[in-house]
Amino acid sequence: MRVPRRRTSRDRDSRPRVHLVVQPTVSHYREPLLRRLLASTRLDVDLVGRYRNSEGSAADRIQSASPELLEQVTPLRFLSWGELWWERGQVGAVLSGKHDAYVLAGRIYTLSAWVALLAGRLTGRTVLLWGHGWKRPEDGLKRRLRLAFYALCDGLLVYGDRAHDLGRSYGVAEEKIAVVYNSIYSEDQLAEGPAEEQPEPGHPGEDLARGAEAARRPTLIYSSRLTARHRLDTLAEALEMMPARTRPRVLVVGDGVERPRLERRFAEAEVDADFLGAVYDLPTLRRLYAQADAAVSIGGAGLNVTQALSLGVPVVAEGGNPDSSPEIEAVIDGETGRLYRSGDPESLREVLQELVEDPAGLRRMARRGLEVVRERYTAERHAQAMEEAILAFLDARGAPRRTRIA
Repeated sequence: MRVPRRRTSRDRDSRPRVHLVVQPTVSHYREPLLRRLLASTRLDVDLVGRYRNSEGSAADRIQSASPELLEQVTPLRFLSWGELWWERGQVGAVLSGKHDAYVLAGRIYTLSAWVALLAGRLTGRTVLLWGHGWKRPEDGLKRRLRLAFYALCDGLLVYGDRAHDLGRSYGVAEEKIAVVYNSIYSEDQLAEGPAEEQPEPGHPGEDLARGAEAARRPTLIYSSRLTARHRLDTLAEALEMMPARTRPRVLVVGDGVERPRLERRFAEAEVDADFLGAVYDLPTLRRLYAQADAAVSIGGAGLNVTQALSLGVPVVAEGGNPDSSPEIEAVIDGETGRLYRSGDPESLREVLQELVEDPAGLRRMARRGLEVVRERYTAERHAQAMEEAILAFLDARGAPRRTRIA
């Protein structure tokens, strides 16, 4: 799907105009969603965003979206003082009144967002926040700070049901919270079925060799940045406890400052692990996931869960990890994958041992995972949920619609 050309004033109609700050960055995985928002027949969306997470080290950076898409996004510049940020131009955008709605990144440490929300209150603009909402229960000062921040906006667009439920438990009105979920792929990019049932590019002999290899050696895939926060050591320790004859091999997709140390750790554990570096090319990812019986998410789960389920592979994830993003909700224990006790290598070993002995169960979970992704986590579903939420918040306020002036 191509990015639509910029529309002229003659192309504009009565669709509400929306100023939308891309959350968190205009990265490669945001591209399917952003393409659909730009092509929306219900909203006229102007995108603003950071092109990459440049505050991270080079190894930890996430690839930006394509140059073609970046041309459709106004660059967002910001100043930072530790955790405190100031995003330039956002307060002025709200004060200008050129849009019907302003969707800002819902980060409580972004000072400009606080001022923009206050500007919206003073001028009667519709200002919404988009982000995780609550990832875990909060109390004390942080809960009060977040509630004060959210009280200033006209609506919240959150990634998951847990955020909705926590917000309601803290007294936020239900009609103020819209669950829009999150996405990484469009419907046409999803796998057709469980990874091992999908045709793989190449001659038939390659398929037979892959099937024979899978029968001999179960394969796990891990896809995430290699940082201390993700604690991939837990997987090495769990596999080290398994008998050598049943020990799965591991495909590690991702890069980061921890990579050299982790390579040594897996070698010491005598685990057959291929560290492949960062991979963004979807055909290559398909081939890698097609080799896997299960995907493993160590530490806080995120879009690696959606990626695996989208490509037809069930997920083993850490249950109860407070750093997990809302995508962990897609791992339904026994249905789309399995959960193991947080930080417990022995629990992970037990789960992995059970799974490699149950290939039929793995295929069943893979099929159910694809169903869950199609129901909630495609770019099409994500864009539709955002459109409906923005329109509902505008209608609730009865805000007059603006039209673009040439």
